[in-house]
Amino acid sequence: MPTINTRNCQPCTACCEGWLDIKHPIAQAHLGKPCVHCEPKGCSIYSYRPLNPCQSFHCAWRQEGSLLPTPMRPDLSGAIVMTDQLQWQGEDVIVAVATGERMPARTFHWLCSLAHLTSRQLAVVEFKKDAQGFNGEFNLRTVGPDEFTEAMQAYFSDQGFVGTHVTHPRRVIDLVAI
Repeated sequence: MPTINTRNCQPCTACCEGWLDIKHPIAQAHLGKPCVHCEPKGCSIYSYRPLNPCQSFHCAWRQEGSLLPTPMRPDLSGAIVMTDQLQWQGEDVIVAVATGERMPARTFHWLCSLAHLTSRQLAVVEFKKDAQGFNGEFNLRTVGPDEFTEAMQAYFSDQGFVGTHVTHPRRVIDLVAI
Protein backbone atom coordinates (compact mmCIF):
# COMPACT_ATOMS: atom_id res chain seq x y z
CA MET A 1 0.00 0.00 0.00
CA PRO A 2 1.42 3.41 -0.91
CA THR A 3 2.17 5.91 1.82
CA ILE A 4 -0.52 8.57 1.88
CA ASN A 5 -0.01 12.26 2.34
CA THR A 6 -2.09 14.50 4.59
CA ARG A 7 -4.65 15.22 1.86
CA ASN A 8 -8.14 14.06 2.76
CA CYS A 9 -10.50 12.39 0.28
CA GLN A 10 -13.55 14.27 1.47
CA PRO A 11 -15.52 15.79 -0.22
CA CYS A 12 -14.19 13.98 -3.32
CA THR A 13 -16.05 10.76 -4.06
CA ALA A 14 -14.85 10.18 -7.63
CA CYS A 15 -13.60 6.64 -6.95
CA CYS A 16 -17.02 5.74 -5.50
CA GLU A 17 -19.14 7.32 -8.24
CA GLY A 18 -19.02 4.36 -10.63
CA TRP A 19 -15.88 5.18 -12.60
CA LEU A 20 -13.91 2.41 -10.88
CA ASP A 21 -15.09 -1.09 -10.02
CA ILE A 22 -15.56 -1.67 -6.27
CA LYS A 23 -16.46 -5.17 -5.14
CA HIS A 24 -17.22 -5.53 -1.45
CA PRO A 25 -20.42 -6.72 0.28
CA ILE A 26 -20.79 -3.34 2.04
CA ALA A 27 -19.48 -1.02 -0.67
CA GLN A 28 -20.05 -1.74 -4.36
CA ALA A 29 -19.67 0.47 -7.41
CA HIS A 30 -19.70 -0.45 -11.07
CA LEU A 31 -19.48 1.53 -14.27
CA GLY A 32 -22.31 4.05 -14.14
CA LYS A 33 -23.56 2.82 -10.76
CA PRO A 34 -22.16 4.62 -7.71
CA CYS A 35 -21.76 3.07 -4.28
CA VAL A 36 -24.92 3.43 -2.19
CA HIS A 37 -22.85 5.21 0.48
CA CYS A 38 -21.68 7.92 -1.93
CA GLU A 39 -23.33 11.23 -1.04
CA PRO A 40 -22.76 14.80 -2.28
CA LYS A 41 -20.69 15.68 0.80
CA GLY A 42 -18.65 12.48 0.76
CA CYS A 43 -18.84 8.88 1.91
CA SER A 44 -21.59 8.30 4.48
CA ILE A 45 -19.58 5.46 6.10
CA TYR A 46 -16.13 7.03 5.71
CA SER A 47 -15.01 6.43 9.32
CA TYR A 48 -15.87 2.71 9.14
CA ARG A 49 -15.62 1.99 5.40
CA PRO A 50 -14.19 -1.42 4.41
CA LEU A 51 -10.42 -1.81 4.52
CA ASN A 52 -10.18 -3.24 1.01
CA PRO A 53 -10.63 -1.50 -1.32
CA CYS A 54 -12.04 1.64 0.32
CA GLN A 55 -9.27 2.36 2.82
CA SER A 56 -6.41 0.72 0.93
CA PHE A 57 -6.98 2.43 -2.44
CA HIS A 58 -5.24 5.78 -2.82
CA CYS A 59 -5.34 7.71 -6.04
CA ALA A 60 -2.11 9.40 -7.08
CA TRP A 61 -3.37 12.72 -5.70
CA ARG A 62 -3.28 11.26 -2.15
CA GLN A 63 0.06 9.47 -2.36
CA GLU A 64 3.08 10.80 -0.51
CA GLY A 65 5.37 12.74 -2.81
CA SER A 66 2.59 13.22 -5.34
CA LEU A 67 3.40 15.59 -8.18
CA LEU A 68 -0.31 16.31 -8.60
CA PRO A 69 -1.28 19.81 -7.41
CA THR A 70 -4.51 20.50 -5.53
CA PRO A 71 -6.51 21.20 -8.71
CA MET A 72 -5.75 17.65 -9.86
CA ARG A 73 -7.92 16.18 -7.09
CA PRO A 74 -10.28 13.87 -9.02
CA ASP A 75 -13.48 15.80 -8.39
CA LEU A 76 -11.80 19.03 -9.52
CA SER A 77 -9.80 17.71 -12.49
CA GLY A 78 -12.28 15.30 -14.02
CA ALA A 79 -9.88 12.35 -13.73
CA ILE A 80 -8.88 9.68 -11.25
CA VAL A 81 -5.11 9.36 -11.67
CA MET A 82 -3.31 6.20 -10.57
CA THR A 83 0.42 5.58 -10.73
CA ASP A 84 0.70 2.20 -9.01
CA GLN A 85 -2.00 0.08 -10.62
CA LEU A 86 -0.49 -0.93 -13.96
CA GLN A 87 2.99 -1.63 -15.33
CA TRP A 88 4.40 -1.92 -18.82
CA GLN A 89 7.85 -3.36 -19.39
CA GLY A 90 8.56 -3.23 -15.66
CA GLU A 91 7.73 0.48 -15.28
CA ASP A 92 4.70 2.07 -13.64
CA VAL A 93 2.19 3.57 -16.06
CA ILE A 94 0.18 6.72 -15.36
CA VAL A 95 -3.44 5.63 -15.72
CA ALA A 96 -6.16 8.26 -15.73
CA VAL A 97 -9.86 7.39 -15.77
CA ALA A 98 -12.15 10.23 -16.80
CA THR A 99 -14.94 11.02 -14.33
CA GLY A 100 -17.28 11.80 -17.20
CA GLU A 101 -17.54 10.84 -20.83
CA ARG A 102 -14.60 13.10 -21.75
CA MET A 103 -11.60 14.16 -19.76
CA PRO A 104 -11.24 17.94 -19.72
CA ALA A 105 -8.62 19.02 -22.29
CA ARG A 106 -6.67 20.96 -19.68
CA THR A 107 -6.36 17.86 -17.48
CA PHE A 108 -5.33 15.67 -20.43
CA HIS A 109 -2.63 18.11 -21.52
CA TRP A 110 -1.33 18.43 -17.96
CA LEU A 111 -1.09 14.63 -17.70
CA CYS A 112 0.71 14.43 -21.08
CA SER A 113 3.27 16.87 -19.73
CA LEU A 114 3.62 14.90 -16.51
CA ALA A 115 4.23 11.71 -18.52
CA HIS A 116 6.90 13.50 -20.53
CA LEU A 117 8.61 15.03 -17.48
CA THR A 118 8.63 11.74 -15.55
CA SER A 119 9.50 9.55 -18.59
CA ARG A 120 6.39 7.44 -18.03
CA GLN A 121 3.75 6.10 -20.36
CA LEU A 122 0.19 7.45 -20.04
CA ALA A 123 -3.09 5.62 -20.61
CA VAL A 124 -6.31 7.65 -20.46
CA VAL A 125 -9.65 5.85 -20.36
CA GLU A 126 -12.95 7.54 -21.22
CA PHE A 127 -16.06 5.37 -21.01
CA LYS A 128 -18.74 5.72 -23.68
CA LYS A 129 -22.40 6.14 -22.90
CA ASP A 130 -25.47 5.50 -25.03
CA ALA A 131 -29.22 5.85 -24.37
CA GLN A 132 -29.14 2.84 -22.00
CA GLY A 133 -26.11 4.08 -20.06
CA PHE A 134 -22.51 2.95 -20.16
CA ASN A 135 -22.12 0.16 -22.68
CA GLY A 136 -18.61 -1.22 -22.03
CA GLU A 137 -17.07 0.73 -24.91
CA PHE A 138 -14.34 3.22 -24.25
CA ASN A 139 -11.93 5.66 -25.79
CA LEU A 140 -8.28 5.03 -25.02
CA ARG A 141 -5.72 7.79 -25.41
CA THR A 142 -2.07 6.94 -24.88
CA VAL A 143 1.26 8.68 -24.69
CA GLY A 144 4.09 6.27 -25.42
CA PRO A 145 5.41 4.10 -28.23
CA ASP A 146 3.12 2.15 -30.57
CA GLU A 147 3.90 -1.07 -28.67
CA PHE A 148 2.56 0.53 -25.50
CA THR A 149 -0.67 1.54 -27.25
CA GLU A 150 -1.12 -2.01 -28.55
CA ALA A 151 -0.45 -3.47 -25.09
CA MET A 152 -3.00 -1.12 -23.49
CA GLN A 153 -5.62 -1.99 -26.11
CA ALA A 154 -5.10 -5.68 -25.36
CA TYR A 155 -5.10 -5.10 -21.58
CA PHE A 156 -8.37 -3.17 -21.51
CA SER A 157 -10.01 -5.56 -23.99
CA ASP A 158 -9.03 -8.42 -21.65
CA GLN A 159 -10.77 -6.50 -18.84
CA GLY A 160 -14.03 -6.75 -20.81
CA PHE A 161 -14.12 -3.37 -22.53
CA VAL A 162 -14.87 -3.36 -26.23
CA GLY A 163 -14.97 -1.10 -29.24
CA THR A 164 -11.90 0.88 -28.34
CA HIS A 165 -11.13 4.03 -30.19
CA VAL A 166 -7.46 4.80 -29.77
CA THR A 167 -5.70 8.11 -30.18
CA HIS A 168 -1.98 8.35 -29.83
CA PRO A 169 -0.74 11.94 -29.69
CA ARG A 170 2.75 12.34 -31.10
CA ARG A 171 3.53 15.72 -29.57
CA VAL A 172 3.57 16.48 -25.86
CA ILE A 173 3.06 20.08 -24.82
CA ASP A 174 4.82 21.90 -22.03
CA LEU A 175 3.47 21.52 -18.50
CA VAL A 176 0.60 23.93 -18.01
CA ALA A 177 -0.65 25.33 -14.73
CA ILE A 178 -3.92 23.84 -13.62
